Amino acid sequence: MKMTFIAAAFATTLLAVPAFADCATDITKVEEAMKTIKLDEANTAKAKELMDKAVAARDAKDEAGCSASAMELKTLVGLT
Repeated sequence: MKMTFIAAAFATTLLAVPAFADCATDITKVEEAMKTIKLDEANTAKAKELMDKAVAARDAKDEAGCSASAMELKTLVGLT
């Protein structure tokens, strides 16, 4: 029973890691794109807000929150 629980926990961790890696990769891609694109003041503020949300969600291990913020951010900067 104990081994089954450990195996299940390990498998869950392995499945979660790629999702967070994707979110981290998306954040990096947006940061690189932000160096070369120019947004107006309102969109720059929105991008900063979304970036803060994505990073906070990533740090809190909130996969859904990180992915949602990163996807919206990618759309805002034209990476989708």
